[in-house]
Amino acid sequence: MAKCIGCGITLQSLNQDQPGYVPSTILVEEGNIYCKRCFNIIHYGKLYDPTITNKEYYEKIDRIKDENAIVLLMIDCMDIYGGFIPNLYKHIGNNPVIILVNKIDLFPKGISLKLLEAKIKELAKENNLALDSVIMISSKKKKNIERIINKIDFIQERFDYKNRNVHHNPNKALTKIYVIGVASTGKSTFLNIFKKDIMKDDLLITTSLQMQTTLDFIKITIDKYHTLIDTPGFINYHSYQAYLNSHDNEILNAKNYLKPKTYQLNGDQTIYLGGLVRLDFYSEEKINVSFYTSNELYIHRTKRINADKLYIDKLGTLLVPPTKEELIEELKNPKNLKKVEYNLIEGSYDIFISGIGFIHIKAKNCKAIINLYHKIDVNLTESII
Repeated sequence: MAKCIGCGITLQSLNQDQPGYVPSTILVEEGNIYCKRCFNIIHYGKLYDPTITNKEYYEKIDRIKDENAIVLLMIDCMDIYGGFIPNLYKHIGNNPVIILVNKIDLFPKGISLKLLEAKIKELAKENNLALDSVIMISSKKKKNIERIINKIDFIQERFDYKNRNVHHNPNKALTKIYVIGVASTGKSTFLNIFKKDIMKDDLLITTSLQMQTTLDFIKITIDKYHTLIDTPGFINYHSYQAYLNSHDNEILNAKNYLKPKTYQLNGDQTIYLGGLVRLDFYSEEKINVSFYTSNELYIHRTKRINADKLYIDKLGTLLVPPTKEELIEELKNPKNLKKVEYNLIEGSYDIFISGIGFIHIKAKNCKAIINLYHKIDVNLTESII
């Protein structure tokens, strides 16, 4: 069956409301075809809701555990905790994993990539992954693409040495390289750079602002023995990204070099990140707080005594995002919010909020209380700065 070269879905001409639709006159043609959905995304910027459930996602990738393969797990440097797909190891087995930390071109120089790499290795171990290496990359700036290729070659040579003559039995060869990750981490953009710059192929995979642009496996033949395979994005329902509209996700999606916003706060002040996160700080001393978020995200400082009224009056107007009415209504209901509390003794800490970025705090004997949507993950770690 013919497949869309943009999203990997099987093409059909029976129902134009279903994925993979193309007119029957086009379907009979030979060659490279984009489905109606990809055509609308590419030419008209149309956005579609995700169609693959996480149950279906796991069913799709489950075959990897029974294959000899290399897994490239791509995570966003702004959401390192949210980039680890739950129970991934059950579906990819003991295949070697290279973690690609994307978008590092956004980071200012003060961030230690060594500390970031150490934290990611720690998380990979907690997630039972057969980690081979961590590579910091930028698909946008084409940073370290050659290093990825060299690492893949090294793993393949090591495998071939341990399993001599495997190419006589293709079923036992290390032939497949899967690119896996949470939706919108840049997998398809990475593969398009690989296709265009390395393979000189201009037939590109569809990319867009929406989540889960890729709908099925997209195979890219490298040579006789090796195939790169793009996969659909996993939807992380513990990230704000899963609940915001495209306009709000565009605001939160950092695209340019980060300009951290730094405040010296008194112990009676509150910070709002749009209307998505409220932070209260309790301390007898000054608190230094820096926000590593999209430059477009509105940050509002106020006295704690005024914070409740401000939220009630200005959520969805001054305090944005969100602009999606359904989410605004949910956030107005205290039952849909959760409180995360940290007692910070002395030192530097980072708080990662999935879908937002991270907050760097330097404090002594400080209590930090975070209020946000109850489904969103928050993680405290020693600072990577």
